Amino acid sequence: MKVSTKVVLDHVALSQALCSLNMNNSFPCIKVNDIETSISWYVDFLGFNCTYKSSIKNPDCALIEKDELKIYLMKNESREAYASNVIVIETSDIKTEFKVLEKSGVIIVQNIGKGMFSDNEFVIKDYEDNKIIYKQKT
Repeated sequence: MKVSTKVVLDHVALSQALCSLNMNNSFPCIKVNDIETSISWYVDFLGFNCTYKSSIKNPDCALIEKDELKIYLMKNESREAYASNVIVIETSDIKTEFKVLEKSGVIIVQNIGKGMFSDNEFVIKDYEDNKIIYKQKT
């Protein structure tokens, strides 16, 4: 099969253009049954701030932020969305983070130890039983 030089050059130019895009961050979007209660849980227990809601009453989506972390919330009232999400948060001080969250009253699923992503992580669950894995930053 013969490939034209123009097609190869266009592909190379496209690859270079895509590589030059600034895509340093990606953030999770989780489906939740109750956006308002989920916002309150992340604000009250984890210290997030709600920076956007699609509407004041019964929003379909929202954005919560803490430091450089953003989590997008999307309303999905099907039971399939319940407990179906996993979020991994890297922290530079896992022991302090664990103590703070333990005192806040969150449900701890797994104490600090070996986990799915590292030898030093713990797991909590949010209002809708989604898992949040705190992992020691390496």
